[in-house]
Amino acid sequence: MQTKSYTTVVVLPDNSNLEVIYYCMDTKLNETEKKNLTQLFIQLHDCICTLKIDKSICKNLEVLERMVHNRVINTKGHLC
Repeated sequence: MQTKSYTTVVVLPDNSNLEVIYYCMDTKLNETEKKNLTQLFIQLHDCICTLKIDKSICKNLEVLERMVHNRVINTKGHLC
């Protein structure tokens, strides 16, 4: 399962803005994992973070974007 890439702007607690690109892809998962999971790729500058998530989340863009925002905020904009 692959989605097109999306872009969002994350506002950090210090009121700085970060433009983040994210998409889902499951090509790097084994066959057992592909049945229920996909990978969420979050790209910030030259750093990429991946998370294994349930495939159903990729179909709900609001939930997916909220996950991206939370991940970037929790890492204070330092994904690597």
